Amino acid sequence: MSDSQNSYDSNYYPVGELAAVISVLLGEFISILIVYIYGVCKNKKNNNFIMFYALLIIYDWIFNIIFTIWTFVTGLYTVSIIPLSVMIIFNSILTITILCREFKNNDQFRVWFQEHKAFAMLIGFFSLDNVNVLHVLNCKYNCNDKFDAKLSFTAEKKIIHASVISLIIGDLPRFLLLLMANLNLPFYAIPVISLFLNILVISFGFFYRIYESMIRGYEQPTIPEFVVSKKQFLEA
Repeated sequence: MSDSQNSYDSNYYPVGELAAVISVLLGEFISILIVYIYGVCKNKKNNNFIMFYALLIIYDWIFNIIFTIWTFVTGLYTVSIIPLSVMIIFNSILTITILCREFKNNDQFRVWFQEHKAFAMLIGFFSLDNVNVLHVLNCKYNCNDKFDAKLSFTAEKKIIHASVISLIIGDLPRFLLLLMANLNLPFYAIPVISLFLNILVISFGFFYRIYESMIRGYEQPTIPEFVVSKKQFLEA
């Protein structure tokens, strides 16, 4: 590990690394802002902020994979595969459970899923980094049918609760790993960008939970669910 690190130090150009960090983060921020502003201009009432947050998560997911590959190529911090694996396994279980429940119990979601399978699978893939991405399915962005999956009230609550667990199990351990990597290594663009995106995802995650509880008001279900008690069932 030390030999590999020394070989990288001999070819180390901090100015180029810094330029790469600024260029990538600025480009990501501009693209996310454009998508958000476009959604607001089309319809202010829709959940446009989730598109801002989801794109941030997607960029974080991409650089999470890039950072893991980079650690193996350089021989530095190969332990990064552990939090990535735990996060993928945990979030995949949550995503599959939530979507399968909706497909089984929610007729409107089942119809939507059959029409937009590729899009649903793509969102499911990106939710492996953060289950909050599943909110994109019914954010009604740009009044497009792809973003109108009619998730049930129960599904929305499960996504919110699962995102809290995902934060503890996935995001926080990865933050500590990235922090240690940046403190113990010279200035490299990939770990710096990964750390910065991770911090933004965690920070905006807290803000989004406040947004969910104070603005969106989940006391009004997207799809009402009917609960029939055992007594009512027998009487029927």
